[in-house]
Amino acid sequence: MQDAPQKLTWVSCRFDEMTPHQVYSLLKLRQQIFIIEQECIFPEIDGLDPLCDHIIALDGEVVLAAVRIVGPGIDPDHVEQGDRPAIGRVVASDVLRGKGMGRQLMTHAIDHCDQKFSGKAIYLNAQLYLKKFYEDLGFIQFGNEYEEDGIPHICMERPA
Repeated sequence: MQDAPQKLTWVSCRFDEMTPHQVYSLLKLRQQIFIIEQECIFPEIDGLDPLCDHIIALDGEVVLAAVRIVGPGIDPDHVEQGDRPAIGRVVASDVLRGKGMGRQLMTHAIDHCDQKFSGKAIYLNAQLYLKKFYEDLGFIQFGNEYEEDGIPHICMERPA
């Protein structure tokens, strides 16, 4: 395992504004966490990335943490999102875990949503084990627990 970088560069961008190296690094990180570590076979490259905003934390050209913001009406597989923006694909490299990166990443994502989608609640599909983490950020569960890709999830909303 490598050492955590001293300083990260935070970037808020559209997918097509990323360099090819950043796109590669982002997809590699998400594959490592969501598919390999979580042993979850699912279509990680789902066609939504080019339609979304992204918040990435960079060490040079290497993406070490990321989140994507899905605008209302973009994702046909999550109708419960309604007219709210959704935060998803929240991911941090193992070199950053346990250092408050998840909270920093979510704070950037929430701020982005509040600026771009002013006055709207924020939606997310949370892995059940992260419920308390998201509650501490102002999210509230609605609906029942469900399974997605073999992992227990819940729907959550952060009121406007």
